[in-house]
Parts: sequence; C-alpha cells; structure tokens
Amino acid sequence: MPLASEVTTRQEDGGSDAGGTPVVRFRTRVRTNATEGRFKRRLEALGLLAIAETIHHYDTNWHWTGCGQGYEILWRDTTTFADLGPLARL
Repeated sequence: MPLASEVTTRQEDGGSDAGGTPVVRFRTRVRTNATEGRFKRRLEALGLLAIAETIHHYDTNWHWTGCGQGYEILWRDTTTFADLGPLARL
C-alpha cells in the first residue's frame, strides 16, 4: 500500500554558485498521514533521505477528508530530477 496519496515536485531557481553558474533546486510536497519517523524510514529505504536537505511538516487544511498533513522536502543543490525517481515508489 502506498505511503503517500500525492507527490508533487517543482523546480526553483537556487541562485548561482561561486562561479556564476545557475543552480536549480527541487522541492517536493508529499501528502500523507504517516508519522515523521515512518516517513523518514521509507525515504531512507528508497535511498532518498541522504539527499534531502530539509524536511518540514505541513498541514493541508483538508479537514473534511481526514488527510490533514504532509511533508515538504528541499533537496540538496546537487540533486538532479533523475535522482528523485524513487519518489514514485513512496
């Protein structure tokens, strides 16, 4: 059974590195009722926890459906979109 009901990833401008090369960052929002510990264990099993820079809990405000939480992940600046393929197996 999937841990996540919805996973969305977006690309953002991460500024530029010391040499002036533009940096692209990825941010993912995962809608889930899983506890933080369970969610992080699943990321670790998929090899994704090591490339996450930050993981923050958020509320979706979907109180009428019972799904009221999720996590937002900012990936390290060296992460490519191809690295995020395992998100499909959350």
